[in-house]
Amino acid sequence: MRKMLLLFLLVFFLAACQSGVSEPPKPVLTINNKKIPYEIGTYSWYEKGKGVEVDTAEPSELVKDTDYLIVPAGSEWSIDSKHQPVNLEAGIWKDGSADFKKIKNNKMRLPEEKGTFIYVIHASWKEGDAIYAFQIGTK
Repeated sequence: MRKMLLLFLLVFFLAACQSGVSEPPKPVLTINNKKIPYEIGTYSWYEKGKGVEVDTAEPSELVKDTDYLIVPAGSEWSIDSKHQPVNLEAGIWKDGSADFKKIKNNKMRLPEEKGTFIYVIHASWKEGDAIYAFQIGTK
């Protein structure tokens, strides 16, 4: 019985690894030549006739335990992805939503005031879309 269970788990694992469905790109976020840690949130992705939909907690919950950088107010952050999205927008998460603005030239400026901000990035490709969240402090 135990051998059958192990065999079943092995077959299930191998099938899952070969399903052909991947996930959205993992962009590199930087500010002042430092990588910004982030979390991927809700996403949907469809490739090779297969798809996956993942629902996660809201951005403030995703980043509440992550380390974050503290940088000068008004600094510019950038996003770089090998698989360039067709639509890229970001906003500051506040009171359960974000006021999204289009990201131009893969860069966006932080607010001029001091504080801690949660940014939400929404990226779309022909294969699907994804939410990324990061927290950043300004001084």
